[in-house]
Amino acid sequence: MKASVSIVLALLVFFASVGMAKTTHFCMGMEMKSELGFGEKHVDCGMNMPMDHSENESDQQDPQSCCENVTTQVQVDDEVQLKKVEINLSLDFALALVQVFVFGIEPLSTEKSQFPTYSPPPIEQDLQVLHQSFLI
Repeated sequence: MKASVSIVLALLVFFASVGMAKTTHFCMGMEMKSELGFGEKHVDCGMNMPMDHSENESDQQDPQSCCENVTTQVQVDDEVQLKKVEINLSLDFALALVQVFVFGIEPLSTEKSQFPTYSPPPIEQDLQVLHQSFLI
């Protein structure tokens, strides 16, 4: 159980620290397909559109008439500043810690308090018979 939790946490830290890339394929100006990976991927919609612009160089082609891949890189900041923590351990705290955890805490008083015997007041009426509630 502990090993599987350790592996899952290690993989979570690994995937959180590695840069990821989302590649989206646009066909005719509409998003057709997206893939997530560790680098840029070639995503294709299946349409083979010619990308040859040599026929009509003077004519401006519609920018939405061909397919296009857009890649978005997601990376983690590598400049993580670790904060240093100073521990000021005072002598009073150290002595109290040793007293409590090494020697233990002794009870304040070892004698048991004595109470005089107390008898409850006499019952004036039998309540079970009065309310007719009997345990079966």
